[in-house]
Amino acid sequence: MIEEQPQCPFCRRFMPEWGTPLPVKACDICDRPLFLFPSLLRKRRLNILSAIDVAKVTMLPIVGGATVSFGMGGLDPDQFAAVVAGALLAWGMIDVWDGTAGIKTEFDRVKKQVKRGSAARKMSIAKTIFGLSSIVLGSIGLLMVG
Repeated sequence: MIEEQPQCPFCRRFMPEWGTPLPVKACDICDRPLFLFPSLLRKRRLNILSAIDVAKVTMLPIVGGATVSFGMGGLDPDQFAAVVAGALLAWGMIDVWDGTAGIKTEFDRVKKQVKRGSAARKMSIAKTIFGLSSIVLGSIGLLMVG
């Protein structure tokens, strides 16, 4: 069902094989979480998606919907603050996961450019620090709202 040599959507390297019956695994090279998703265009074909990218994209409509709802009066300020604090917490955890994996493997991707070596390590350290600060800020926000 999968191509003979699947390619990681994060680091763009070819993985030796999927190697597990589960639809979720970490890339053998960049250690990012991946999952199999059925192709919408072709039958009997599976796509490999980066769980980090999917989680970030999934959070955008949640925050956007909360912002629109708050602007139209559907959410009160405490509810809006809780949604924003929860989003900061989730994005922080994603950034910490991505940053620590980049420190470990020395692979990082910014937009569509894959970096390696010391440049990837520096960016991964920055992502980890940013993620930790987002976790702290989101946690404080949830504690103040609750």
